[in-house]
Amino acid sequence: MTIMTRKIFALLIPPAAVARHGCAGCTAAPIGVFWLTSLVGIFYAMTGGMLGDWEASRWLIIGVSLLLWAIAAVWARVVIIGVNEDMDQSRKGSLHRRTVPSLEEADPLKAIGKLNGNIRL
Repeated sequence: MTIMTRKIFALLIPPAAVARHGCAGCTAAPIGVFWLTSLVGIFYAMTGGMLGDWEASRWLIIGVSLLLWAIAAVWARVVIIGVNEDMDQSRKGSLHRRTVPSLEEADPLKAIGKLNGNIRL
């Protein structure tokens, strides 16, 4: 998928844009909740709400729904950018910032085991 296609996908269908990325697909569900809630809100506002009153609060509901859609789109875009950074070996992504323990370090669980006899409750 090209970069432009990913951007358009993240804007129009944010959960589908994220679901293709391995572990990052775990975020597709919450992004999908935001996106589906925005769709339901827009539909709700267009039908006039529960009372069928078109003028009462439609702009507020549409505004909140569009805000939820924007949050989902930005969230999907941030996930895609993070995955691309992690996959790119020349740049330092979040994968490269993880600390790998040294083999020379003492095991903290063994130190706790040594103290077990000295602890009194």
